[in-house]
Amino acid sequence: MDLKQSARDLAIEYLLQEIKKGNLKAGDKLLNERKLSENLGISRVPLREAICTLSTLGILEAHQGDGTYVSDSYSEIFSNIIKKYGIFDRSMVDEVFEARSLFEADAARLAARNHTEDDLVKLEQALKKHENALTDYYEEKLKDKDMMELDTEIHLGIAASSHNNFILEIVKSIRYVTLQQDYFSEQYTLDHEHFKRSSIMHREIFNAIKEKNEDLAYKKMQEHINEIRLALDIESIRRDIK
Repeated sequence: MDLKQSARDLAIEYLLQEIKKGNLKAGDKLLNERKLSENLGISRVPLREAICTLSTLGILEAHQGDGTYVSDSYSEIFSNIIKKYGIFDRSMVDEVFEARSLFEADAARLAARNHTEDDLVKLEQALKKHENALTDYYEEKLKDKDMMELDTEIHLGIAASSHNNFILEIVKSIRYVTLQQDYFSEQYTLDHEHFKRSSIMHREIFNAIKEKNEDLAYKKMQEHINEIRLALDIESIRRDIK
């Protein structure tokens, strides 16, 4: 990779991290090119390329004569990425789980920091729905995908509790992809007991969030995502590409 490409990627990574951490929020204006390039230690050319890339994806918006802003159209971000690059098919299942581990662990950490009492009430309700459904699932009244939809409600609740809309929309998009690609159909589930363990792990994540233990919430979510991955027949998913 040449130096210009590396500098562009550095700028992209920096801006995405600033948005992900909440240092840049929807509607915020970026520093001007001179100050931003000086802060990053790069020239303006790769910085402009980075801004152009993120603008194309809908993450940034360039207002002529006024500067560049963080887009408030979060719901379109990943649909634009998928449309542009055609990512997230079954062949990229490993990347999907890497993305989940990255963004959902950060969501749990931020939820521990930023949650409200109302967030905790909603999460508790989602947890109980999942726990109560386990009996029906093991009596074969519910399917794997039914449990996954209840699981999704919990994970989106955690992401919403982060109060970071960028992370929330990314998590929504990734969860949508996993459901759309049928990763969690009976065909690909190796370990049907994992829903019981997931219920326990959800509680552990919730307790860490409730106790405002950011590091523990982050760790428990990463462990949970890894446990989910181990419960699936990844090789078959990767092989049976639509």
